[in-house]
Amino acid sequence: MRLDRSQAETLLRRMEGRKVAVLGDVMLDEYLFGEVNRISPEAPVPIVRVVREQAVLGGAANVAANLKALGAEPLLMGTLQKDAAGDRLLGLLGRLGISISGLVLDPSRPTIIKTRVVGQQQQMLRIDREEAGPPEAAVLLGLRERLARAVEEASALIVSDYAKGVVCEPVMATVRELCAARDIPWIVDPKPAHKALYRGATLMTPNTKEASELAQRPARSDAEAAEAGRAILAELGLKGLLVTRSERGMALFAPGGDHGAPWMIPTEAREVFDVSGAGDTVIAAFSAAVASGADWREAAMLANAAAGVVVAKVGTATVTPAELLTHYHEQEAN
Repeated sequence: MRLDRSQAETLLRRMEGRKVAVLGDVMLDEYLFGEVNRISPEAPVPIVRVVREQAVLGGAANVAANLKALGAEPLLMGTLQKDAAGDRLLGLLGRLGISISGLVLDPSRPTIIKTRVVGQQQQMLRIDREEAGPPEAAVLLGLRERLARAVEEASALIVSDYAKGVVCEPVMATVRELCAARDIPWIVDPKPAHKALYRGATLMTPNTKEASELAQRPARSDAEAAEAGRAILAELGLKGLLVTRSERGMALFAPGGDHGAPWMIPTEAREVFDVSGAGDTVIAAFSAAVASGADWREAAMLANAAAGVVVAKVGTATVTPAELLTHYHEQEAN
């Protein structure tokens, strides 16, 4: 079962302008693209002659970019420093028309940068510049104030956890309280080491590896994914779970559904160049659809299609409604 083009178009129209809050670790993704023609005489490593550079939004900021590309209105919350990377990040957000009012300046830690070196279309190296750890008291206060404002306006909240410090117990206590008071869903892209922080979430979107680590058991086959999913749901008291399984598609454990036999969705990716940021696309599309009144199966099918489009692009990327509708049109033609 999959959405047809007409159903997808209706759902995408309903998502236009829908406000979705995004809380998490904001970062800058840099790409150095180059040619590789020889090995260094100094060490047995390839020499990459850089021919092009690109900077894009990363982490929670990429989730916001995905929401914006889909037509929703992201309310982004996180931290950054007023350094060179922070200025570049603010410039990228400004060009996309994403509000920066939810960002908190953290003078104690530099803006996170992930630099990927790509030679001959292959990622060869990643360089991370970051200082992970819980925010200071003043920064925590700022995050909680911005959360209160965002949840008043939003129809859903995404928690984009990259384990850099923003997603911590004081902030998550505020998330639980505010979302319960407003009765809005909060949806988590998790880091297994932080699983206790996600207790009571509406839904999580782990990949196969994360699901295995969360459940502390294999999660590769259909039967293993079902067993791992049930264990995660029971331990954390979630309403549902969406496990992204790469070439195996997705497994959806929906509220009121049969958690003994999750709904399996086959992959829609035809060719895969780069999975960087694919999880950001999935949680953005799913959450925007749910915020717009879609049922969970519709939301999962739309997210699956969006992931199928974005992994065919090189680097951290987003997908637009036009690209999604073209994807559905090509499916129907075939």
